Formats: sequence, structure tokens, C-alpha cells
Amino acid sequence: MALSVAEIALVSPLGSSPSEHVFFHRAEVNPHASGAFTTRDGEALPVHHCPWIAASRPWSSRIRLLAKQALARAAPGSRKTPILLVAPREALEGEADVARFLTLAGHAVVSQRSGAAGYVPALKEAHDLLRQDPEVVVLAVDSRIHRPDIERWLELRYSAFTRNPLPPSEGAAAMRLVASAQAPLAGKVHSYAVAESEARDDNDLPTDGAALTRVFAALRLRPAVPLVVGPRDVDPLRIRDFHLASVRHHARLGRAEMPSFEGQIGALGSAAGLMSAVFALAWLRHGLPLPGPARERVALAWARSPDGTVGAALVGDERS
Repeated sequence: MALSVAEIALVSPLGSSPSEHVFFHRAEVNPHASGAFTTRDGEALPVHHCPWIAASRPWSSRIRLLAKQALARAAPGSRKTPILLVAPREALEGEADVARFLTLAGHAVVSQRSGAAGYVPALKEAHDLLRQDPEVVVLAVDSRIHRPDIERWLELRYSAFTRNPLPPSEGAAAMRLVASAQAPLAGKVHSYAVAESEARDDNDLPTDGAALTRVFAALRLRPAVPLVVGPRDVDPLRIRDFHLASVRHHARLGRAEMPSFEGQIGALGSAAGLMSAVFALAWLRHGLPLPGPARERVALAWARSPDGTVGAALVGDERS
């Protein structure tokens, strides 16, 4: 059964709403870069951060602000609405502790996950919760605008063993799902699937694309999917993973539009998966161009977590 999406939210250095993201992306507008981050020699680094959050703001504070803004834009009808949180592990404890921050603000955080693909199990949990709750919010947030992350990226930037890794960035997304379809809807989630791959970010195993292939097969893809959003150009592991899986589903994915979303903004960590899904929904909702006749108003959003978890969702607009 499809999940009904009542509202979506998306915040990043590219914009503060889903519509800004898709139209700015289409117009080739670059994300905000203040020049606040430089090398010791004064070279400005291409690190994008949200312009409404000062670059000097502490990491724990900025990740809380991102979560708060995305949640507010998703507009849950009640403080008791269950929130399924996806955030980096370090943001689920210590000074940041986003779950505790939201709880103290009166919200009901019922589960916590990490990793870009973590939004897919959250969708499954939301499906179960909607049997008893009128609405559920899936919220994902991450910020790599943190000195250790920037220094780690800078060390690898020109390494002979890396492919010019994406600079760190930040963002958040939210999706409010409802039990009974309301008009107008922001879209639908038709199917979702998750699998485990032995290739991880912290080992040297080459991916064979099998796990992501199984995920795509489990989604029951339409004959021609016109839009695919995911980390297809982020790093060698994800590039190879997608190439192998998409070739095996070439008949359905071969003509799709594949915008470089995370590749344009920077590494989005645990928020990347849900942000891609929301970006895809906004693209369909606003009727941006799709290749071919585009009879199918659907999109594939996929993600890979550092621990090897791969997940994807097939989303569509209200008419799909």
C-alpha cells in the first residue's frame, strides 16, 4: 500500500524549501559558499554551508537548528506526532543529542537511526505506526560543517588514491506521512526496500552491485522510470554500485533524468537519503521536465550508508 505524503521539507546551502532546491538546481544556481573556510595559505575552500547559520556556530547548535527548521516546515499537526529520526551517531548523544533537544521542545521522538539509507527502515516503521496514528514524520539531519570533518576532507582532497572527494556540507529533510489521503498531497511513496552489502566505506571490498540490484528489483519499478536521484557521482564505491545495478535494470532506468543533487551541494551524510527522496518528490510536484513522454510520474531515490546498507524508495506525485 502506498504511503500518502502530506508535506515535505528540505533545507541545505542551496535553499530553504523543496521548491527552491529544484528550481535553483534547474537554473544551475550554485549553493551558498561564504568563503569562511580557507587553508593556512588563505585559499578559499569550496565548502557550502547554510547562509542563515553562521559558519562559526558550534556544530551541535547548527545540527539542532537544521532539524528544527525542517520539522517546522513539515508542519506536524500535533506535538504528539511520532517522529522517526535519522541522524549521525554523534548527533544522537553528547552535547548535540538531537532527539533529546526535540523531546525537550515537546515532540515525540519514537526511534533513532543513522546512515543515508536509514530513512528506508523509517518508512517501514511509519507504515506500521500509521495503523494507529493519524500522521508520522520522518526527519533526517546531518552537518559536516565541523572542524574534524573539514580537516579530514582537506587531507584527502588531492590524494592520488581518491577521486577528489566531495567537500563536507549540511542539510535536513522531513516527510509528513498521513494515514488517510488528504487533498492536495505532496506525493506518494509507492514502495521501498533495503539490503546489506559486504562492501563498506571502511573496507576495501569492491562492490558487485548485487545488494542494490536486489533493492531495485524489490521496488517493482514501473516500465520506464523517468527520474533517478542518488549518490551516483559521490565516490568510487557508490558510482560503481549504481552503474552495476542500473545496467541490470537498464530497460527501466536507461532513459531517466539523473540530476546530481548531493554532488552539487557536498557530502550530506545521514541526511542524504531522505533529502534525495524529498528532492525527487519536489521535482515531480512542480512538473519539471522529464525525458520522453514521461507517462509515469514516479522517481527512484536511493542511498548507501557507510556500513554497507543500501536502500531505495519509489516515489510519485499525487497523480501517480
